[in-house]
Amino acid sequence: MRSSKYSIFTYASMIGVPALLMLILIAMISGYEMYINLFAYVLVIALLVFSTTGLIDVFLHKKYDGSMKKAHVESEIKSNTEPMLKKGSEVDIIVKRFNGSSHNFDKVTYKFFANKFTTVLDALLGIKSHQDSTLAVRCNCRMGICGSCGMVINGRPRLACETNIMEIADSEGGRIEISPMMGHLLLKDTVTEFTDFFERHKSVKPSLYRKNAKEKYSTTKEYQQSSEELDKFLPYSYCIMCGLCLDACPVVNSNPNFIGPQALSQSFRYYRDSRDQKGKRRLFEVDSNEGVWGCEFSGSCSKACPKGVDPATAIQLMKGELISRIAEKDDYAEKK
Repeated sequence: MRSSKYSIFTYASMIGVPALLMLILIAMISGYEMYINLFAYVLVIALLVFSTTGLIDVFLHKKYDGSMKKAHVESEIKSNTEPMLKKGSEVDIIVKRFNGSSHNFDKVTYKFFANKFTTVLDALLGIKSHQDSTLAVRCNCRMGICGSCGMVINGRPRLACETNIMEIADSEGGRIEISPMMGHLLLKDTVTEFTDFFERHKSVKPSLYRKNAKEKYSTTKEYQQSSEELDKFLPYSYCIMCGLCLDACPVVNSNPNFIGPQALSQSFRYYRDSRDQKGKRRLFEVDSNEGVWGCEFSGSCSKACPKGVDPATAIQLMKGELISRIAEKDDYAEKK
């Protein structure tokens, strides 16, 4: 590291030039013409030397200053991030893995060093990469949008990418236990089959219905909608089809014929949409014990939803709508 920003020539110019000017002034006052010319020549030479060294010093100073700033910024970043990254602990991650030979679940424990930013998905991918390549994990976006990484974490259905390890380790006994969702058929480890889930979803015809089918593809203007009309269905349109609500529902796990909270909430979402022309028929299509009347209103589905969709409330509102339209059901049955 440099001991000084400037060279001795620069400091000499700061003192020498004013001193020479002072000597020339004294010589002029005293009438010593011979000394005036001598001091003038010395002053010119000094100015040339000092200006050259000054320019060199300015260039070196900028370079030095820039490198110092860069080093300072790098040291600041390092000092701020290193403690956060290092501040963590080794966590026991217990994964329930199905054993095809014994037809039972084996609990396999992995040691993983987690910091304050580590999610359960980060840990599982780290284990798969560095400890056990046979561990099956499904993920895609890693930011809570695709819904692919749903699993049961410490007894609750959650998205692994949105579950912070240190938070649940601190609040739930310091251990992480992971198992597959039991409301879906198991493929391997934490990965489950979603074919049945998507069939349930498709059964409620989750798309806009228009009486004129050609209109959807040949219309010359958009379907207009007020903000009040939008607010009626928007909260139910945030579903990312992660399947957590289905896994949390006690009825789905005991009655496989029950269509489930996800499909019913999406049926209600289109029933509430002012652009949809199917109307009350959407209600009557789920008016059965496998539909809305199968719901026991435990509220587990709404609690499990990572996007704040409230399927439990949607189902109860559909029940209310059906009760208010009970006289119209016979007419619908006859037309059908």
